[in-house]
Amino acid sequence: MDRKEMLYSFWNNWLDLKEEIEGAYKRKDPAVSIMMETAIENYLMMLELFLLVNPSDSSSSRFSIEPLNGKERLEFIRGKIAGHYAYVQLDALYTEAMKKAVSRLAMKK
Repeated sequence: MDRKEMLYSFWNNWLDLKEEIEGAYKRKDPAVSIMMETAIENYLMMLELFLLVNPSDSSSSRFSIEPLNGKERLEFIRGKIAGHYAYVQLDALYTEAMKKAVSRLAMKK
């Protein structure tokens, strides 16, 4: 599986989780926290994929697709994981990271 396929695999996992999470919030299902944790782990693995683009390069941060203030935003999400705004923020992180990843993949061609 090439890098682009892997990226879309993470994105598709998010889209499936997103649908489940939206439903759980509507139902006020307490299991939403578990679903959010799964979505966070998927997001972190997606970020890690792009940090490993060129591990021998000492400036690997230039390969990062982490959105602006990503760590702080993720901290907010984890602190308010059962709240709807945590989900909204996680969706924004995924979208921003995906845009950066697609841009970086296009630049490599």
